[in-house]
Amino acid sequence: MSNEEPYSSEQVTCFVDLLKNELPEHRDNRGKRHPLAFVIAAFVLATLVGRQKLSSIHRFMRNRADWLHELIQTPKVKPISRAHLPRLLDSLNWPVLNELIERCFGVRIQSNETSKWVAIDGKALRGTLDAGDKQNLSLAVERVSREVVAQARQCGDKSSEIPVVRELLKDSGLEKQKVSLDAHHFNPTTTAQIDQAGGVYVTQVKENQATFLQQCKTLRTQFLPLAETIGHEKAHGRVTTRSAHLFSLTSLTLDSRWKNSGLSTLIVVERETFESAKQKTSFETSYYVSNAVLEADVIKPLAEELSQAIRYHWSVESNNWIRDVTFNEDHIKTKAGNQSQIMALLRGLAIELIRKTSPKNFQAAIDNFTDSVSTLESMLKQVKFL
Repeated sequence: MSNEEPYSSEQVTCFVDLLKNELPEHRDNRGKRHPLAFVIAAFVLATLVGRQKLSSIHRFMRNRADWLHELIQTPKVKPISRAHLPRLLDSLNWPVLNELIERCFGVRIQSNETSKWVAIDGKALRGTLDAGDKQNLSLAVERVSREVVAQARQCGDKSSEIPVVRELLKDSGLEKQKVSLDAHHFNPTTTAQIDQAGGVYVTQVKENQATFLQQCKTLRTQFLPLAETIGHEKAHGRVTTRSAHLFSLTSLTLDSRWKNSGLSTLIVVERETFESAKQKTSFETSYYVSNAVLEADVIKPLAEELSQAIRYHWSVESNNWIRDVTFNEDHIKTKAGNQSQIMALLRGLAIELIRKTSPKNFQAAIDNFTDSVSTLESMLKQVKFL
C-alpha cells in the first residue's frame, strides 16, 4: 500500500472490472484462452464456499463453469486443466495483484484517527514443498475490526521478516501511526524508524535483547509504578486477570544505539489464569516498551491505551488462526513459492470479504454461501467484488 490518498468509489467500480481492465497480461497469444480475471475471481468464489485444496478448487471451476462465466461476465471457454491452473497462478504478479486488491478493498488509517492501533506480525506459509523456499506473509491488522490494513511477502530461505516489516511500515505509512509489534521487531533500527517518523509503537521485550530485558526487570524492583490498570476476562473455561504497571525508562542508562528510538515507557504485564477444568492457576509476567511519553495529565488514559494495545495484539494471531483452522492454509501443498503466495493472497481476500459482513462465525458464513447462491451473489455485489 502506498502513501497516496485512497481511491474514491467513482474511481473503482468493482474488483472484477479492475482485474479485466488493469491487470497486466503477461502471457503470449498461445496462453490466453482462460481470462486472468475469470481464474482469479473463480478462485476466490471457490474459497468462499469452502474449497481449499487446489484440486477441489479446480473441480469447482470446472463443475460450475457456466454459472461462473455468467456471474463474472466472461466468454465461455473450455475449463482450465488441473495441470495448467497452478502454472497460471504461479505466473501472476503478486505486487500488482495486491495493489489492485488494496485499491478496491484497502482499509486506511488516517492521521486524525488517533485511537486506532495496528498489530503487525508474520504468517508462515508452510505448504510449499521445496523446504528451502521459505514463504511468509507480514500482516498489519487493525485492532478493533481485525481487517488487514497492509501486507507484504517474504520469500526465500535466507530472507528475514525484519526488513520486510520495515519496508511495510514505510510503504503503507504505518510508521507514522500507532503500531504494536512482537519481540522479533524490538531492535534499534525499527523502533527508531517509527519514532523518527512521528509514530507510536509498543513492542515486547524478550531474550533477543537480553541486556535490555534485565534492565527492565531490575527497574521493576527498584521503583514504584506510575500508573496501573487491571482487567478480568472469562472465556473458554478460563478466568484471566491482567494487570499492567507503567514505569518511566528515563532512569535507565541505555546503549547509544537506542538514542533515536524515543524509549520512554516500560509496561509490565502480569497475567493470572485459572482453568476451571483442571482447577489450575498459572502466572506469567511479560515486559513491553513504548515511545509513548508519560505525562502527568494523561498517564491514566495512556496506561489503559497501552494495556489494550498489548491485549489486542492477538488480532493478528486470531487472523492466522482463521487461516490455519477454517481455511486449512498450513496443509495446502504447493510446488512453487509464488503460487503459494498468490493462493495466500486470494485466500486472504476471501477472508476479508467475509469479514466485511461482520460474521459471528466464519465457518457458518462459508456454509451459508455454500447453501445459498443468492446469498453469495448478494454479498459479492454489496462489497463491490462484482
